[in-house]
Amino acid sequence: MFASYLVFMTNKMMDEHNNTLIDSAVLSWVYIIMNTKSLDLIIGFCFNPSKHFENHKKPEKLVYYRSFVNSFDAVAHKHLLESLSRKSVMHNVKQVNPDLNNLMSEIKNL
Repeated sequence: MFASYLVFMTNKMMDEHNNTLIDSAVLSWVYIIMNTKSLDLIIGFCFNPSKHFENHKKPEKLVYYRSFVNSFDAVAHKHLLESLSRKSVMHNVKQVNPDLNNLMSEIKNL
């Protein structure tokens, strides 16, 4: 099982598994960007999403992101997503973002 889900609280996050505050700067992130023209998906990994997405290209939108306390879990999740079919990845994305909204503004504030 992957790292426990986190509840966002300003620059700190609450680890629901052991009820401890975590500084968002020490988290690892997995994300999926969709090119709005070609509909290609890019699955990536980063440590600082607000800095990572400073200069993103306009025809791309962030449709999925997830934070992990443990970098190993994040990399494993990224590889899992990469091993799935496009249909399966899109099913997972739509579970958390049914309208495929651009989540860039959410992640830039972390």
